[in-house]
Amino acid sequence: MTVSHAPDILASLGLDHLIPAAPFVRDTQGRFADPLSSRVVFAPAAALAGLHHVIEHERAGAWAATMKTCGLACGLESAKNLDAQLARAGKPALAALPLEACLALLERLFAVQGWGRLGLELAYADQGVLIAHLEKSPFVETLPEAEHFTDAMIAAVLRGFFEYLTGQTLDAEEIGCARRGAARCSFVITAPEKLATVAGRIGHDDADTIIARLVGAPR
Repeated sequence: MTVSHAPDILASLGLDHLIPAAPFVRDTQGRFADPLSSRVVFAPAAALAGLHHVIEHERAGAWAATMKTCGLACGLESAKNLDAQLARAGKPALAALPLEACLALLERLFAVQGWGRLGLELAYADQGVLIAHLEKSPFVETLPEAEHFTDAMIAAVLRGFFEYLTGQTLDAEEIGCARRGAARCSFVITAPEKLATVAGRIGHDDADTIIARLVGAPR
């Protein structure tokens, strides 16, 4: 079951305005920037599709590898930026917040960045396994011609965020993709050695089957 991290979790901690609904503003030079004044560059969907075409034309499979590198850096930087904003607001560090608040911040971050509607599942957290589900993935909508899973960047963003949060080495993979007929995109975040036990089934089994294999649950 996906946990709903309601806005009142953030409101109760005075964090409801930490990630504004319109996070990008123009600076004095007319450039768009985020709340920490980092420059932001916008690109249309056609540019993303064109970039995918060029990278895959150069070498098959290069898109996923490139997006994983970009996503990991983005996830780490996003968590660091949240920590910096928390410090500026006189709030506890991200790792010192209740887990539910961290997840609510991540869900809100995804929403305002236009990365889709994220939900996080904690049913197997005691086994070191976190499940995420994403609706309205921009990669699914932008790259309709892709036959493979499209959300390598999203998986890596999740990995980077939770590596920063936990201080542990993690891995993350998409295990179900709306582009391949699933109701939503699904991801697993866990230790690399644990994820390796199901790596050969990703893309063959559905998300529920992979999760069951991962946590030892009967199907």
